[in-house]
Amino acid sequence: MTEDRTRKPVPIGAPLGRLLDITRDAGLPALLVGRHGIGKSEFLTAWARSRGITPYVLDLSLLEATDLTGMPFVADGATRFAPPATLPPSNATTPTALVLEELNRCDRSVRQPCLQLLTTRRLNEYALPRDCFLAACVNPPDTGYDVDELDEALASRFATFPVEPDRAAWCAWARASDLPPFLVAFIEKHRQAFDSNPPRTWTFAGRLAAAALARGANGDELEQALRTVLGPISTQALLMHLRESGEVPPDARDVVGDPRAHVATVRRLTETRRLDLVKALFDAIAEHVASDEGRAALGAGDRRARLREVLAAGPPDLARAAEERLAESER
Repeated sequence: MTEDRTRKPVPIGAPLGRLLDITRDAGLPALLVGRHGIGKSEFLTAWARSRGITPYVLDLSLLEATDLTGMPFVADGATRFAPPATLPPSNATTPTALVLEELNRCDRSVRQPCLQLLTTRRLNEYALPRDCFLAACVNPPDTGYDVDELDEALASRFATFPVEPDRAAWCAWARASDLPPFLVAFIEKHRQAFDSNPPRTWTFAGRLAAAALARGANGDELEQALRTVLGPISTQALLMHLRESGEVPPDARDVVGDPRAHVATVRRLTETRRLDLVKALFDAIAEHVASDEGRAALGAGDRRARLREVLAAGPPDLARAAEERLAESER
């Protein structure tokens, strides 16, 4: 199966939900083709539950053939197969959905039973329940993924949908999922965010940033945490957004290098009672100017005077403590 690049991808949101409704009404299985981390199986699961359908999700890359076909046993002189408990029960009286993940990443011995399941809706002695919707998720085979090409016999069993993330739908989901508001605001502001990283990666970055901020991490620690999932450009973009939105203080090196550019920021943080951030910044400034690099950057005269303007924009007690540490660096 080769992805049809002439077809416009379907956004993972309401448009895809409506097409899945049509596909289910037609009695066809659905195949979602898209890059990793964009929420294919998560959307299928949420879509099913919103329709009163009980979803069953199988990651085929973790299975052996008997996990689908059932374990053989002998009864009354004949070989029989014990149906896997992970499949929808054959006697289900309410609608079900079976989502097959990694259909083109699993072993061939696992993929072959899927063909029988799609064709006859049976596997040995197991039968899918009457009202069971079948769906599968795969990564494109021609974009560097370690996956196999689906043969035509298997691919032709599906109604195939190339899919892509929908920014508005993802932001709505993120708000309902209690992801950090600053992450949602960042994705809303940067229209091309999902071009550089899939939604799952941004979700991880948001959680790392929130955890780092809750622990009072400094700018370097926050950057190191974000770099575990994001590249350098995306990391700097999110850091800049966090600083502009007042979630983290400016970098001490930047403040010492150009103090007057940061007076308004410190004043705003003070007025909004983000004293934790002001204290973190003042501590970082004091630590920086005590270093050889910081002393060289600070120099003498005007720049020191302008740095004191930054300190004066903060609360008096924090400014006083920072002034004392700055004075120590001048001795």
